[in-house]
Amino acid sequence: MRQNWLDAYNYVTDRGALALNDYARTNDPFGKLGRMQVAVEIASVIRASDDSFRVEWIERRYVDGALASTERWSALLTLVVTTPTDAERLRKNPLGIYIHALNWSRELG
Repeated sequence: MRQNWLDAYNYVTDRGALALNDYARTNDPFGKLGRMQVAVEIASVIRASDDSFRVEWIERRYVDGALASTERWSALLTLVVTTPTDAERLRKNPLGIYIHALNWSRELG
């Protein structure tokens, strides 16, 4: 999981990385490793503007293998496209699509 988390930084700008850092600082995603699993089902992806998308998904949280909760979430993602400028960037993110701004919240009701 740690490597997946680090790989996510290949798909965000410096500003997007701030959102990931803030999340990790307040939620300690590695602290629940081995005890909690989260299954994610993408419900919809809708273009909100020329450079942003609204994404909705369902999270099913399992604790010790048993379903503990189901929640609906949504996010607004702002993207930038930058052509990779070196071999390493081309290997890590060949399409050059980066999340620049990221705001997400749990849906109420």
